[in-house]
Amino acid sequence: MKKILMVLGGIFLVFVIAGIIGFTLLAKKGDALDEQSKTYVEKVVPEILSDLRPATLLKYSSSELIDSANKDEIDKLFKWYGKLGKYKQMGDVVGGSNINYSQEKGKVVSAQYQINTEFETGPATIILVLIQRDDKWQIYNFKINSKAFVTQ
Repeated sequence: MKKILMVLGGIFLVFVIAGIIGFTLLAKKGDALDEQSKTYVEKVVPEILSDLRPATLLKYSSSELIDSANKDEIDKLFKWYGKLGKYKQMGDVVGGSNINYSQEKGKVVSAQYQINTEFETGPATIILVLIQRDDKWQIYNFKINSKAFVTQ
């Protein structure tokens, strides 16, 4: 009986050590993905907001975002965004990356950020979802929320 308990204890210890190693590796990978995705956001968002043209957003978009709306809908949306006036600055970038696994899609690396920005008409919040394909970040979803839209 003592030998069986020692063997079971040894197997349990191996699983615990493997779990700790796996968790440590995932944490390091997650930190790297957070840094990469945030750097991407800090580069791309000011470019998109500076001219508020659909072509600029589409240049960085995933195929899902491109396929989700037709050209007229995107043009209409950016005309609406134009009511914010000139882009002034980007503030805090809050969010991070996720790694998910599913049977349908396999490994999916994504990131979600909320970005505080300032326009001529006042503050706005950007909600941005990224997806990583072939180690390249792309915009999966892009929204601008502002009280300026309500008052106009």
